[in-house]
Amino acid sequence: MNEQNTKEFYSPEQASQHAADWCKRNPAWRRICDIPDSDALYKTYDEIPRRERAYWDENGGEECWREVGIAKCKVATGFISGKGEFFDHVLKVPLHHNLMMVFRVGRRWKP
Repeated sequence: MNEQNTKEFYSPEQASQHAADWCKRNPAWRRICDIPDSDALYKTYDEIPRRERAYWDENGGEECWREVGIAKCKVATGFISGKGEFFDHVLKVPLHHNLMMVFRVGRRWKP
């Protein structure tokens, strides 16, 4: 868990703007709000490994997996803080920095 409290505060708007600027400098990445169907970037029940699916089939099936399972992302993700810094995990973002999630969607991606 992130226990780093720098006593700095950055707004969601600052995080959004820094993420937009960061994505302009890193064209393979897009903000979550700029991707029309970001859910398509996550594995579906049919795409999880057979062994994992067998576990869920014995314990409530797809409905249970959707409620408590973890749908892994098919692409790299990151988080841009309101300070403009990139983090590879949400819990690494300092407290009160706010953040915007970004996805690596390829070299040339057009909305």
